[in-house]
Amino acid sequence: MARLQSFLTATTLAMTLAAAPAQANPLQNWAGRLLEWGQKRPTTSTTAVTGFVPPAGGLPANREGGAARGAVCPFSSQRLTALLPSSNLGLTAAARPSLFFYMPPTEGRSVEFLLQDSRGAELYQSTSKINQSGIVRVELPSNAPELAVGQTYQWYLSVICDPRDRTADLYVQGWVQRVAMPENLQRQLQQAPASDRPYIYASAGLWHETLASLAALRQAQPGNANLQTDWMSLLRMEGLDKVAQEPLAGNL
Repeated sequence: MARLQSFLTATTLAMTLAAAPAQANPLQNWAGRLLEWGQKRPTTSTTAVTGFVPPAGGLPANREGGAARGAVCPFSSQRLTALLPSSNLGLTAAARPSLFFYMPPTEGRSVEFLLQDSRGAELYQSTSKINQSGIVRVELPSNAPELAVGQTYQWYLSVICDPRDRTADLYVQGWVQRVAMPENLQRQLQQAPASDRPYIYASAGLWHETLASLAALRQAQPGNANLQTDWMSLLRMEGLDKVAQEPLAGNL
C-alpha cells in the first residue's frame, strides 16, 4: 500500500513545501501547543531548536488507520493510530528518532514500516510481527540512514492483513523533520534530571524526544500518577484522546 503512493507523495510534497511567507516565529506558529505543554514544569530558559523549515500548509497524512474489512484483520473498536501532532509533522533533533503508534490487536500479523525521502524514494523498510496491543515504539536502527538537518521525510506503518492483497492493509502515514539542536540546549539537557527532560524537549518544540523521554519515565515509574496524567494531557492536546489511556507495549 505504501509503495503505491510514492509518486503521489513526491508530487504533493513538492507543492506543499513551497516557500512559506516569512514569519516572526515559525516554530511557535507550528508547534505552539507543544511549547506551551512544556511549561507544565517550569525549568530554566530553553533554547529553541534551529533549522526548522515550516511547510506552507498542512501536510497530507493519515494519523488513524481505517476499519478492518470483513474478517481479514481482527475487528477492534480502537484503530491503528500514529502518535503525531495534529499538524502531521513531528520535529526531532535525532539522526534516527523513535516514533510511537497505538497498535490494535493484530493476532500476530506482520507490520511493515517504511521511510521515504521528500521525493518518495525508499530509504528504509522493515517488517516484524507483534502479538500485543497498546502503544508501541519504532526506533530507526543503526543500519537506517541518518536524517539530514532541515529535511522532511515521510513514513508509513502498515498492518498487513492479507499478503495477497495489500490494498486491505491498515496503515497510517506522517512526516518527520530533523532540526539542529543548539549547544545551549544540549548542555541544559545534560545537566537536567531525567524527570525534567520531557518538558525541556517540549519547550524546544521536539515532539519525538518529548514522547520518547516521557515514555521512558513512565516505564521506569509505572505507578507515577503524575507522569500518566502528563502523558494523557500531551496526547489529548493533539486530539489523540482515543488512545491517551492505552498502555505502553514496548518496541516493535
